[in-house]
Amino acid sequence: MLNIPYDPKWKNIAIAVSGGADSALLAYLVCQQAISQDVTIHIITNVRGWKSKPWQEQNANDVYNWLAQHFNQIKFIKHTNFVPPEFEWGDKGPTIMDEYGKLVSGDIIELRAYAEYVCFHNKVDAYFNGVTRNPKDVDFAGMTTRNIDPTDDNQHLLAMEHMGFMAYHPFRFTDKSVIVKMYNSLDIMDLFKITRSCEGDNSTRPEVFMGLNFKTYTPGQGVPICGRCFWCKERAWAWENAK
Repeated sequence: MLNIPYDPKWKNIAIAVSGGADSALLAYLVCQQAISQDVTIHIITNVRGWKSKPWQEQNANDVYNWLAQHFNQIKFIKHTNFVPPEFEWGDKGPTIMDEYGKLVSGDIIELRAYAEYVCFHNKVDAYFNGVTRNPKDVDFAGMTTRNIDPTDDNQHLLAMEHMGFMAYHPFRFTDKSVIVKMYNSLDIMDLFKITRSCEGDNSTRPEVFMGLNFKTYTPGQGVPICGRCFWCKERAWAWENAK
């Protein structure tokens, strides 16, 4: 079982929830520890790719609703940010220098800045993000920044103090096969099934998505997966390796 830090003295906790399997599991594990505590949980989501992948907002809402119903003893506050498609890595690439001197895409800055804003203005004690490591034994051309193994010098990637609150990335050195195993062991596959990993759309696989976009999508309808993007390949790999 992965170690998920928790301090009973915390009064406000923030969790980044995208609608994917990693962040949904992390939110579940944090909420499990918060059930009997006097704490408010702030769920941070970002509306992304609204024209080409409008269903992503619905995926995040589905995960939030599942958590709110399953943990109805907890007070939740949902914070939603909007990321313009033109800011995304896939549209413009890493073209902006951030405050740490790294060349990044606009969406990276948006996500971090909005999380900082929510945490600061809500006096958050701890912020959780469910980013995972790429698979080690195969190369699906994922983000190279996620090809990191633990060393004595990088433990700060798991937990660090930032702007007066603690920022935790407990899955940082963990691949998705472990995540899927935990869904099984916790008997919450109903949550796993409402998460989505695919980043494909009509522009990448028109023969699969058949013109599906913001004009034709109806919230709640079934949406196919492309089966070719990194996230589809990673999810399929994780499912096989979790058996």
